[in-house]
Amino acid sequence: MVRKCFLWAMLVLCLGILSMPHPAMAAWPTKPIRIIIPWPAGNDPSTMITTAMAPYLSKELGVPVKVVNKPGGRGVLGTYELVQSRPDGYTMGLISIGPMITQVLRGKTPYRNQDLRPLGLVWSSPFTLSCRADAPYNNLKELAHYAKSHEVRLAHWGLGTVPTLIAMRVAQIGGFQWKETAYSKLNPLLVVKGDADVITFSTPGLKDYIESGKMKILACMLPNRLPQYPDVPTVEEQGFGEAYSIWFGAFVPARTPEEIVKKLSKSFFHVMDQPEIKEVIRKVGVIPHPTGPEAARRQMDRELENFGRIMRDLGIIK
Repeated sequence: MVRKCFLWAMLVLCLGILSMPHPAMAAWPTKPIRIIIPWPAGNDPSTMITTAMAPYLSKELGVPVKVVNKPGGRGVLGTYELVQSRPDGYTMGLISIGPMITQVLRGKTPYRNQDLRPLGLVWSSPFTLSCRADAPYNNLKELAHYAKSHEVRLAHWGLGTVPTLIAMRVAQIGGFQWKETAYSKLNPLLVVKGDADVITFSTPGLKDYIESGKMKILACMLPNRLPQYPDVPTVEEQGFGEAYSIWFGAFVPARTPEEIVKKLSKSFFHVMDQPEIKEVIRKVGVIPHPTGPEAARRQMDRELENFGRIMRDLGIIK
C-alpha cells in the first residue's frame, strides 16, 4: 500500500513538472530579436513598415528589435536563412507569397512550406488588372466576352509570378486566352502608348494615370476592395477566382514553441494596430488584413493546391 501511494505521488510530481513552462520559455525574451526581410531595403514596403514598428515591438517585448535585410533569389535566400535559424523566438521574418507558395511549387527553394510557421498574414500589395480608359470593357465579364473574338495583349512580370497566375486563372474561367508578354521592366506606359491592352500592376504606380483619365481598373487582386477605389470589385467578387492576393506574412521556424508563437503574434498585431503604424501603412500603400496563425495556415494550404493546379495547366510545373 505504501509503495502504491509512493508511485502515485511520484506520478503526480512528474506530471506537475512536465506541465510547468520551460525556464527558457518563461523568461523569453531575454535578448534582441531579429526580423529578416528577404528583399533589398530601398523602397520595399515591408522594410519601411517593419522598421517603423521595431521601436514599438521593442517596448512591447522588452528587448531590442532589429530589422535585417537579406535579399537574393527572389526572396528565397532570406527565407532559407529564417528556416535555418534556431526555433527560439529570436528570429522571425516578413515573407511574401512568392517564396512561400509559388517558388516552393516550382522547386526553386531548398525548404518546404511547412518549414516555417505563420504568426499570421499581415498585408498585401494592391495589385490589379488594369487597361486604357477607352477600352471597350469595364469589368472581367465584359473583358472575357470581348477577348473571345478579339486579341487582348497582357503585359506582365513573368508566367511564374503571382499576379500573372491570377490573370491566367481569370482567362481560364472566362474561356479565353491572352496574347501575353513578360517584361523585365513593366510599366503602365505600355498600356497608355498602346503596346499592351491589359497590365498586372499595383495601384501606387497607376494612380497618376487613373486620375488623369488615361487608365481604369478592371479588378483588384485582394481579399477586399481597395479603399481608394471602392467601386472596383475584386477578382473573387466578379466570379473569376478566389480571394487571391500578393500577401506578406510574419513567420518563425516551424519548431518554435506555441507559447512564443502566440506572444509574438499578439505583439505584432497589437503594434500594427497603433495609429502611428496605421498611418505608415497607409502612406506606403499596402492593404492591411491581419490573419491569425491558424487561418493563415489554412489559406496557404489552399493556395498550394490551387496555384499548383494553375501552374500545371500552364505547363510551368508537372
